[in-house]
Amino acid sequence: MSKGIEEKGIKEGVLSSIKNLMESMDWSSEQAMTALKIPESEQVQYVNGLKK
Repeated sequence: MSKGIEEKGIKEGVLSSIKNLMESMDWSSEQAMTALKIPESEQVQYVNGLKK
């Protein structure tokens, strides 16, 4: 499997997890990413992904 495809799948899975926590727990994206222990240095890419 291509590394790019694998990374895209992981990113989509993390985005899905963030969205699920935001919906089910009524959390902000920051709270969801903190709960998932996503490093602050990576959070910007996920915030941008949530806006799409």
